[in-house]
Amino acid sequence: MNAALPAPAAAALFDRIQAALVGEQRQRRPGTWSPVERYLDPSRHQRELVALRRLPQAVADAASLQTIGDWRACSVHGVPVLLARGADGRLRAFINVCRHRGAALVPEGASGQGRERFVCPYHSWTYGSHGACVGRPHDRDFPHAPRDRAGLVELPCAQRFGLVWVVATALPGFDWAAYFGPLGDEIEDLGFDAAARVQRERHFTQASNWKLVLDGNLESYHFAYAHRETIAHLFHDNLVVHDQFGDHQRIVLPKRSFAELAEPPATMAGFAKAVNTIYFLFPTTLLLWEGDHINAIALSPADGASTRVDGWLVAPQRYLATRSGEYWQRNFDMFWQAIDEDLALAASMQCGLASGANQALCFGENEFACEAFHAAVQRMLD
Repeated sequence: MNAALPAPAAAALFDRIQAALVGEQRQRRPGTWSPVERYLDPSRHQRELVALRRLPQAVADAASLQTIGDWRACSVHGVPVLLARGADGRLRAFINVCRHRGAALVPEGASGQGRERFVCPYHSWTYGSHGACVGRPHDRDFPHAPRDRAGLVELPCAQRFGLVWVVATALPGFDWAAYFGPLGDEIEDLGFDAAARVQRERHFTQASNWKLVLDGNLESYHFAYAHRETIAHLFHDNLVVHDQFGDHQRIVLPKRSFAELAEPPATMAGFAKAVNTIYFLFPTTLLLWEGDHINAIALSPADGASTRVDGWLVAPQRYLATRSGEYWQRNFDMFWQAIDEDLALAASMQCGLASGANQALCFGENEFACEAFHAAVQRMLD
């Protein structure tokens, strides 16, 4: 594993960071306005949900579903989902809805091991872990609904970076390689392959629109003020090195320790102590690379004014034997202390959106990644 940086090369990234630090190449784009209706309009929210359901969402720790018979029920953008590892070793995702009268097979949030069958609590229609309807009482009463056409609806499902990803719409042949693109390869080259393991996780509901959460995590302008007591001292003020990969973004945040690099690293891994890197996988997932781990956040709109937040700390296999549980907890706590500061501000913004004070929120020339995100959302809706 060489932790290669496909584009730009590690040396070119080093040069770009140096140029930004001396003021020669600070990335800026024209300032823009973000209408408050983007965050408030109920009809837009419904259109967003429909569109989000056609794109991948990180939903679970992959290691918790690695053994035949492992299963878990969750919700993905309002769609009830059942994850199950079948006898053939394959992990599948299904809509957690019986094909008879639509009852949930298992409650959301439930999980377990060693299960081969899922029985609907309403009329006992029974499904195998491969999704087929394998039995039902009084089968002869349903000649119009043959069992071979009454299986669970299967959803696209993949495992990347130690996490399970699901698309909440039945889209046969979903192209996972095209979705993750070169950033997916870059993240895996940093050690976040099938052997990576979740060390900590957190799940809760945030009192703001999902887009406000992302607005606050795609710029560093706020670090010196919102994070003055936590992480601001680690980073250069108001400075990022940004690249866009389709609708995905990579945002490199140079640390003050960057000065300790005497020469360009040969690989991305060589930047581990000198930068943090945000990999934003559109539309809802943030992966913050911090050298020996990633803190991942996946967002799912609960309604127009609240958001389900799922978070995981994922570590490459090579670090598991040399890092203690206390170490992972300390890094997890430090990350969430800063994120909670962002989330408190997002909640306060949500309260003020409908006040009439602003018809639009203002993005400066230094906050261009936020506008790039909103342009991608608009393309998603069009």
